[in-house]
Amino acid sequence: MKKTKEIPVSEVAKKWFKSRKFREAYDALEPEYALAAALIEARMKAKLSQKQLARRMKTTQPMIARMEKGRQPPSTATLLKFAKATGTRLQIRFVEM
Repeated sequence: MKKTKEIPVSEVAKKWFKSRKFREAYDALEPEYALAAALIEARMKAKLSQKQLARRMKTTQPMIARMEKGRQPPSTATLLKFAKATGTRLQIRFVEM
């Protein structure tokens, strides 16, 4: 079997970021990942596991995991439930680019 050379992700990323198309696609995903990071941060600050949060929201742990991975974009109603379950307040803003 032929041995393959391992290349660090950082090296590959440097090459990818030279592509305008890649940078545009990467930038387009930023809002989704920012939301996922905010969800994780709120859950952690509330000291809740995904399972505990799911119970409070009357949903499932896999659903929480999908939201936190950015795979399942939550509706406003779901975000309001999330805020209530974590003892936070939902605030949505539009900012200039």
